[in-house]
Amino acid sequence: MPATEPKTGFPIRLGLSAVAFAASLGLNAISGILAALWRSATGQEDTFWLVALLQTVACFAGTNFFLHLVEYLFWDGLIARSTGYRVPGILKTLTALVAYLLAATFVVGVVLEQSVTGFLTAIGAGSVVLGLAVRGIFEDLFTGLAVNIDRNVQIGDWLALPDKVARTTVGRVVEIGWRCTQLETEEGTMLIIPNGLLGREVITNLTRPSAATRYECVVHLDGDLPSDRGRRITLGALRSLLGTKGFVPDREPAVIVREATDRGIEYVLRYWILPWNPLSPSSARDAVMSRVLLHLASAGLAPSISREEVLLSRTSDRVRDEDAAAERVRLLKRVALFSELDDDDCSQLAEKMERLVLPPNETVFLRGDSGDTLYVIAEGSLDVLVPSGDRDTHRIATLGPGDFFGEMSLLTGEPRKATIRTGTSAVLYELPREAVARLSDARPRVAETLSRCVATRMIALDAALAVKPETVKRAQIDSMATQIARMMKDVFRARMA
Repeated sequence: MPATEPKTGFPIRLGLSAVAFAASLGLNAISGILAALWRSATGQEDTFWLVALLQTVACFAGTNFFLHLVEYLFWDGLIARSTGYRVPGILKTLTALVAYLLAATFVVGVVLEQSVTGFLTAIGAGSVVLGLAVRGIFEDLFTGLAVNIDRNVQIGDWLALPDKVARTTVGRVVEIGWRCTQLETEEGTMLIIPNGLLGREVITNLTRPSAATRYECVVHLDGDLPSDRGRRITLGALRSLLGTKGFVPDREPAVIVREATDRGIEYVLRYWILPWNPLSPSSARDAVMSRVLLHLASAGLAPSISREEVLLSRTSDRVRDEDAAAERVRLLKRVALFSELDDDDCSQLAEKMERLVLPPNETVFLRGDSGDTLYVIAEGSLDVLVPSGDRDTHRIATLGPGDFFGEMSLLTGEPRKATIRTGTSAVLYELPREAVARLSDARPRVAETLSRCVATRMIALDAALAVKPETVKRAQIDSMATQIARMMKDVFRARMA
């Protein structure tokens, strides 16, 4: 729990303890005066017990006020502000035990004028007998003390418990008491763990040593799918999540091939998140699997399932040929830039597309380069990089299957706006300007469709338009589409000449 969280009612308790202490001091003074008057009048000492009782009350009331003052100024004040977390209750409890023991020793030795040595000896003997009788309680007590001294578990940490300890295995520490530790689970319930279990069992602290934690999930793909392609698709899906809510932007994900099973080839997807800040691990897993399924669907694939096959003759490959003409048309239909073209138009463009297979960290083009081609991503992921003040380049976006880039250079002849580099191995299709120019010359409506699509994309990227009326957006799209169409005609006319 953060140190800044107010503790409701504590100043009231501090005030009440101060009033009780002041009242006990006042009564103690009055009783002393009355006792002196009684002795002077009667010569008897019968009032000694009343004076001793009031002095004892004053001593313990003062101790209580002192402990409240220390908690308010020291534990919840200085220590909490310097560490950023509320001090566990076990430290406050131990401080109170020591303070009350000293107060009791003072009462025995000073107020009652008895032997302090005998009192401490009796306390020690009683502690031994009590310790043998309630060993579990003392184990919890000292384990909780050791946890606070070692500081390997602190309030606010998320812990993963063994399945044999509790059915709910993950929770956030909200309090470390002298007897038990309280965990708040993802379901909103409270899990009470005896401190002794923290010393006996293997507990995983998901918050330390750093907030970033690596998780993994498994997906099975068909055994006929080449492992390089399976790794490229799944790794591209993971990298497309970098920098999104809850995913660590500077920790690269990884995909490994673990084994072949009856379901197919098992791929282990490893990714880094900030648990519960704001994503829980289950929510992050949902985001990962959803993105993997999307990338697999873009490649015409799906996770494999358990099955038994009886082959009566040689069968064709069950994995779709990613370079077939039909696959190229299907890929173009998924791209927003060409989604409004009919099948014949897409087929003409697909014939001119060149397939490129690039390794990781390969630069497709640099910012400022001239170019006359457009690229469509079939598999993998690519980073969009722009210059940054404190370093050479800064990643502003990650592109995946179905995305395209380089359209402005192809349609208008402008220099490249950013550097594009592969984050994983990637499959791209390169579309030359001549193919689009011939199609636009034969079908004028194609140029209008492409120019409007590019204008819509550019306007959508303008964050300032988020609060503008739709009529203003449509007017700006119409104006920009007209300008782009004019530029396309000039560029294509010069190219065809």
